[in-house]
Amino acid sequence: MRKLGVVWLFIALFGFAPAAAWATEPFELLDGDRVVFVGSTFIEREQRYGYWEHLLTRWWPERHITFRNLGWSGDTVWGEARAGFDTPREGYRRLIEQILAVKPTLVFLGYGTNESFAGKAGLAKFQQQLNRLLDDLQSSKAKIVLMAPPMFEKDTWPAGSFGQRKADLVVYTQAIREVAEKRQIRFVPEFCQASGPATPLTDDGMHLGSYGYWFTAWPLTALLGIKERKSSVLVELEGLAPMRVTGDMLVGPSLPPNAPQGNDQFDSLVIGRSLKPGKYTLKIDGRAAHTTDADMWMHPPQFGRVSIRHGPSIEQSEKLRQTIVEKNRLFFNRFRPQNDTYLFGFRKQEQGQNAKEIGEFDPLVAKLEKEIARLRKPVPHTYQLVPAEEGNK
Repeated sequence: MRKLGVVWLFIALFGFAPAAAWATEPFELLDGDRVVFVGSTFIEREQRYGYWEHLLTRWWPERHITFRNLGWSGDTVWGEARAGFDTPREGYRRLIEQILAVKPTLVFLGYGTNESFAGKAGLAKFQQQLNRLLDDLQSSKAKIVLMAPPMFEKDTWPAGSFGQRKADLVVYTQAIREVAEKRQIRFVPEFCQASGPATPLTDDGMHLGSYGYWFTAWPLTALLGIKERKSSVLVELEGLAPMRVTGDMLVGPSLPPNAPQGNDQFDSLVIGRSLKPGKYTLKIDGRAAHTTDADMWMHPPQFGRVSIRHGPSIEQSEKLRQTIVEKNRLFFNRFRPQNDTYLFGFRKQEQGQNAKEIGEFDPLVAKLEKEIARLRKPVPHTYQLVPAEEGNK
């Protein structure tokens, strides 16, 4: 079983500083920012789950920040996977064109996994092409964050030569760090691994699964240097008097089904005061949430408060994540239609007349952006302790 504390211990032991000399400004997303994730499968898969985007969205609920995922399975810094039936040169042209088209103000670049299979012999070419990519993105004037690729996991690795593959990936990760240092741009060190026995983060030793993306969201923000903010609200109830409370930001989303026990998110943390002996039910917006006796409400043995696992804040947070995922799905279909060759490629004479329908995804995406803007903002909830028999009514 893995707990988040392991992550912080891992970061502390290995000395990964959230802010380095080449990127000293505190990391912050501003109102109007357009954030773009670019890379290979590591990046593309995140849109299926939305945990990174969810966390960054809820951190600044009062700001309008849009996210676009331009990840492409199997891609490299040469844009090879984007070439389709064309040449790698055309794939790279599309990579640059796709990024510039969304007019980013911040670009997260996640490459290095596929390139590492070339070993040390391909390292110099990788660094050269990474620098070329960064040069070609300068016209966007966007800030750049280079991300270390996820470290391979031995427990789920299906092929041989694990030791060599991991050693090569370490070398490529260091090469990315060196590029970031020389160019004085922000670098996120390896954050997709924790020490000690744990539930695997990957499906196949290489690609993060749903739990992997959920788990890595917190170390990602820590290594970016984002200032910590409270999420679960602390509610101190005096007797049976109701209290209306609004959190600073939404709590984290629900755990994925394959997550280990012990990493639960809490809707709120509650303490009761001045209660007579007996059992009491906590109601949140009139809905029963938890029942225990007066002594437990007033003197909870763990963390000095009662942890409420289910409630409207958790529900809103998960609804936000699901809306982000649906928005990403629609944008993916707009960005990468499955019949691209027939609509825009060398067979467009067959179905090219349908290409105009791709633009019809835009209002659907815009509609979900409005829903995301609504869901990302915490709303007030009323907390009240009532005698247990009343709580069942």
